[in-house]
Amino acid sequence: MMGSTDIREIFNESTFPVPVDKHRIFIFNQIWERLSEPGYWWNAKEKAALVEIIRNAKRPEIFDRKRKSVAELSSQSYEGLIPPLVADTIERIVTEPGDLDRKWAVDVIDKIGEGPYAELIAIVILLMPIDLFTTYLGMDHIPLSSPQHGDALKSYPDNLVDNGAWIRQTQEAVDNLQLVNVSRALSILPYDNTLRRTLVDAMYMEKHSFFDKVWKNKALSRPQLEILATKTSAINKCFYCAAGHSAIFTLTAKKAGQSGDFGFLYGKGKDSNVPHADFLLEIAEKANREPQSLSELRPKIEKVFGQKGMVEIFSVIAIFNGLNRTSDPSGVPLEPVLLAALGKKIEYAGLDSFAGVKRVTRPKGLKRLQVLIAFKLRRILGKGQ
Repeated sequence: MMGSTDIREIFNESTFPVPVDKHRIFIFNQIWERLSEPGYWWNAKEKAALVEIIRNAKRPEIFDRKRKSVAELSSQSYEGLIPPLVADTIERIVTEPGDLDRKWAVDVIDKIGEGPYAELIAIVILLMPIDLFTTYLGMDHIPLSSPQHGDALKSYPDNLVDNGAWIRQTQEAVDNLQLVNVSRALSILPYDNTLRRTLVDAMYMEKHSFFDKVWKNKALSRPQLEILATKTSAINKCFYCAAGHSAIFTLTAKKAGQSGDFGFLYGKGKDSNVPHADFLLEIAEKANREPQSLSELRPKIEKVFGQKGMVEIFSVIAIFNGLNRTSDPSGVPLEPVLLAALGKKIEYAGLDSFAGVKRVTRPKGLKRLQVLIAFKLRRILGKGQ
């Protein structure tokens, strides 16, 4: 049951070919348990069927890229658990998250409901990072446990509000100033959103604050991690994450005494002086475009970064594939402070061509200065981000 302490052990230390910490393994087991039990809107058998669609999803060939409309799909008759519109929706979330827009999301939500749509995103972003992590390590997908009996909850939390995204959020999440917008994105599914945030912490932040410029006790430096996060997000055309982490790269690289110019992430500007930047870009390209062929790079990755570093690299790339499929399908806007920090560098990097830029209003002139000063004051006073 939701939040149960009786969790089946699917993953353990012997599951992986390299050492993986116990906390990460515990979170993986929590998520596998969640995927095999009734959810908020989909029962366990339906979730198992959706997992199969996710694992088999492929982006349409270039000559057949046009998909059927929401109206066409919703009118189709079907046999089995998953309606055509739901299957198409989850395939789009997996294969083309950066191309989604508000009109499409509103049309889907009108047909299947806000809660069921949100849970499709949740299933993708809980499953996909773990599947990718195992793939990067040269492993097959780990099977889910047998679906548990029972009905989906089919109820919304109290105090849902419109916070500018495509899915409503809880008032509690909106009021929590320690959260960035993507952390609130699925608060309409409180337990799943908590699990997702816990997974992000285990695979990326590891108890650090997002806005801390130096992360200790990690094999990779913060700028090195941000290279992986930003490049992955750029490949997935995720404006929220690519723009936000471009800004974070600049801040953290400067703190480390390195160049903060992120143009190299987009094929512009000078080469970076962050150690092993070119190799990290090569890894990100291979992992995101040809994940099955990453095996040829694994020996070199382990030699350069060690086993702990390799786990960090694969974890960050995997979890940002999840984060990209959180922010874009939910329609959350990028924080004004990050937009203000970037300024005209959005055009410099070509980020203004990403669909997600349409979700934001960019602060300019005096307003931009006010946003930056207000952020610095909040950080000094410990009043959130």
